[in-house]
Amino acid sequence: MCQHLRMEPNGDPEARIRDLERPLADRARASELGTHPYGAPPVPPYQDVALPPMPPGVEHPAPVYGSPYYAPPQRVVHKRSNTALWLIPVVVVVVLAAGIIGIVAYFSSGTPDSYTYTPPVSGGGGPLDAPLPPQVQTRTDSTEQVITVDSGGFVSIGGVEKNQTIVCDEGTVSISGVNNTIEVTGRCGSVTVSGVDNTVTVESAGTISASGFHNRVTFLAGDPQTSTSGSGNVIERQ
Repeated sequence: MCQHLRMEPNGDPEARIRDLERPLADRARASELGTHPYGAPPVPPYQDVALPPMPPGVEHPAPVYGSPYYAPPQRVVHKRSNTALWLIPVVVVVVLAAGIIGIVAYFSSGTPDSYTYTPPVSGGGGPLDAPLPPQVQTRTDSTEQVITVDSGGFVSIGGVEKNQTIVCDEGTVSISGVNNTIEVTGRCGSVTVSGVDNTVTVESAGTISASGFHNRVTFLAGDPQTSTSGSGNVIERQ
């Protein structure tokens, strides 16, 4: 059963037709001019694809040194200690200083004021223990002008600027100190002079020795065995 559109009484049929055909005409014109809007292809959906497993025994990939995000490992250089280099000169200086001190002490001390007397043994037979010689009190500050030392005795004279006379009878005399003037009369077994600037006159002796500095010993008779050490010491016959 057909239905008829009801037409408005004042409507224009031709205008109504033109209104219906206008959209079709506009679409055809746009197709001819190529102004149809371009539709972008649809973006495929993102799929999370799992990476293949690493080979056995490899936990991390090897670093790429050329990558700007990776710095190559720095080599650490350990410097050797310089302690041994400066310790060697210190040891050398200490050894030299000790040697110099020992030499100065040796020459400053001179010959000790002591003498061991060994009397001669007469006759044959085995060795005999020599008896110790009797000791005579040392007179370093004695006010006496004459001191006597008997056979086997020992006397030591010291001090500064002394004038002393010793009467010797095969005894032992030791003279030290500074600037002393000593006269030894008689015959002595041994006369030893040390110290500095001492002047000694010996009448006769078996042995005469001088050490220290600038000591002068003059003997008057006999032919003693003499020995000198130190500096500037003289033993002479008058």
